Amino acid sequence: MNIKELRKNMMLSKKTDPEKSIILAMLLDATQKLAKADGNREANEKDLLAAAKRELKMAHQSIDAGIDVGNTVEILQVFMPITKSAEETKAIVDALVAELPEKNPKLMGKIMGSLKKEYGDDMDMGIASQMVKEALI
Repeated sequence: MNIKELRKNMMLSKKTDPEKSIILAMLLDATQKLAKADGNREANEKDLLAAAKRELKMAHQSIDAGIDVGNTVEILQVFMPITKSAEETKAIVDALVAELPEKNPKLMGKIMGSLKKEYGDDMDMGIASQMVKEALI
């Protein structure tokens, strides 16, 4: 979903789903603040993704603290890219480690750099990092 679709969705849900409308307005505001802080420019999809990630993280922290966040997680999840499964990530990490001349923890940065460059937002880098650590021991 892009920013134009976000605005349209926010307006359409005002009467039918006020909670969704408020969450989308909050996300739009966070997106615009990110763009403004980065050179006072127009917000783009990259800002939207960064804001959605941040808001989703805060929602999960609220849940962990016992705070009811309603449908916030479900609404924000729509903005998250589809990432590789743990099994897919493990297969990719194992293939990269197999190409190394030796298993050496000092090579973790090289592997993580390759993963970030190749897969970017398509892979959960936290999970990948743990798998790389385990594979290099």
